Amino acid sequence: MSDERLVQGESRIWDRYEEVFLNRMQGCLDRDDYTEYCSFRHAAGTHVEARSRVYQGSKLDRVMINQYALKRGRGGLVIFGFPCVEYAIPSFLLHIGGMPPERTLAIMDLSPSSPTLDMGPFAAVSAAHRAALDLPATGVEWLRSVTSPHLLHCAFKPLDPERFLATFDATVTTWRDAYIDPATHDGDAASVQARREAVLEMKRILFQNDPAFPVFTRTFGRAMSDVLAEAAFGGEPGLALAEAIEPPPAPGSWVNKKLGIAWNADAQERVHEAPAFLRPMIRRIIEKEAAKEGVSLIAVDLVKRCEQKYRSRMEL
Repeated sequence: MSDERLVQGESRIWDRYEEVFLNRMQGCLDRDDYTEYCSFRHAAGTHVEARSRVYQGSKLDRVMINQYALKRGRGGLVIFGFPCVEYAIPSFLLHIGGMPPERTLAIMDLSPSSPTLDMGPFAAVSAAHRAALDLPATGVEWLRSVTSPHLLHCAFKPLDPERFLATFDATVTTWRDAYIDPATHDGDAASVQARREAVLEMKRILFQNDPAFPVFTRTFGRAMSDVLAEAAFGGEPGLALAEAIEPPPAPGSWVNKKLGIAWNADAQERVHEAPAFLRPMIRRIIEKEAAKEGVSLIAVDLVKRCEQKYRSRMEL
């Protein structure tokens, strides 16, 4: 079986998620009016693809649905739904993928754009499905400041996407029935500005910590990676990508005086390509490995060897 056919087979469950989402969102957005962005790279040992569709609605500024594959057996689905800031509607967040059903990554939330937004309807759905799926009550640390306390999360544990589909369906339905449909226009300048800042901060945190964009940049190049990022985080308010990209650390600025270890510039930049929330852990792992090997200056070859040795811990 070719890689292309394999990925198509893996995407069938994500196609079902996408169909459920679009069916539930009838009347909230036009499923026949969208912009599509696609990129594909196939070479020996490499198969990376991304397909994003961007929709809009009368109360929704941007809904991005992305199916991706990063390697054989590793792909998933991302849906970001951001409201028009004139409406008090939570943002929709879904990322499901990994290597299901044995090692599934799932993050789903309705993230409030205002501290006064009643999250009771989603809290009830979240509690019922968390119990049914035996999901932990813990959140995701790097998302904690922009998500609700009812976020659903599975961190590379066994979870069949077929079972999670009902949870997804219930969450989308709640987003529509409890928040989008009853929302009325609120043009109060202070409220609009507060919601704009909340949405923009969520976009910034998602962009800086999303593990897919470093892969897209290495594989497709910066220009195409930025197109895919714009599909996800553009709109109003749109994230200024150039400002959101964190500059690499200054050459020679990483030094572990306790271990007597320094980093060269190439090694620092390699780690900097990882999502922001993973970098401190990756740096600690590599410095401990360097100490074991008696290395005083970390070069990029050691970083790459650690990536292979500790891949499950150094990837999202």
